[in-house]
Amino acid sequence: MISWLAGQTCEKANSQEHYMKRQDYLNRPQVAAFINWLASELDSQVLFRHQYVERRSGKKWQCQSLYNAFQAYKWNHPGNDRLGFVAGDCSTSNGLALSALRKDLFAAAGNDTLMLQAARDVMAWGGVTAGNGKWLDTNRSGLSKLIQTVRLAIDTGDLGHPVLRSKHLRFNAGMTKVYALICEDFLIYDSRVAAALGWLVVKYCEAHGIAKVPDALCFPWAAAKEGENANAPKRRDPGAAELKFKRLRPGSHHLKWNLQASWLLSAVLAHPQAATSPFNHRTGDHAPLRALEASLFMIGYDLGA
Repeated sequence: MISWLAGQTCEKANSQEHYMKRQDYLNRPQVAAFINWLASELDSQVLFRHQYVERRSGKKWQCQSLYNAFQAYKWNHPGNDRLGFVAGDCSTSNGLALSALRKDLFAAAGNDTLMLQAARDVMAWGGVTAGNGKWLDTNRSGLSKLIQTVRLAIDTGDLGHPVLRSKHLRFNAGMTKVYALICEDFLIYDSRVAAALGWLVVKYCEAHGIAKVPDALCFPWAAAKEGENANAPKRRDPGAAELKFKRLRPGSHHLKWNLQASWLLSAVLAHPQAATSPFNHRTGDHAPLRALEASLFMIGYDLGA
């Protein structure tokens, strides 16, 4: 099922696309400017206020800042008797669950049966088992090698790596959760995080009078999973006026933007202007990048009208 690892057949690069390494990306003028801006505004009590109505409960969710969004984090996850964590919904409960899932993925290295179980448990935590579970079952033979090969490629910080450009690469809202737990400084890039990151980019552009989203900051978005005729559809497209964003595609396209988002937000947190931010003074199972990811996850549920 994974013979492509031995001789990867790569997607042909768009003639206008440059497969950058981490520092090349961070050195791009608009990327560097955005990092400076967000690092200096990271703890703003004005810029990042947000609210919406949670569809299932009918309750209003709101935040006064990015860190406050993390403090108001909520994700209902199942328990796992095998790994010893119980069901919950707060940041502490999810932190314990993610820590256990991460350890299990590392312990499964070299064993396809264990890796299949570990990856399926990650999908169960994230509520994305459906198609991902079927794919994992189908590709169980060699699964551990596949995941480890992609992990090592991600950790090179080189978008030109052939594994990351392969047309056979499995990368979506499910696999981003697996790799976020085993790769270095790699966040979960799903439709909610993508929406909120684009929302930040729009605020940056508006603050600086930028009429078009810079290519390097044009983080693609994905629609919420809901019925076509939903009474109150959730808005995940962060675009405003002429500030437009493209749609997210699975595979190497998703991974490219996942990596760039990870580089970008890691650089924001490492910036001297962010040194005193509460994001950088956390203890426990939510490291700074995971906490910032969680805040974006909450904001990106619905960007509103």
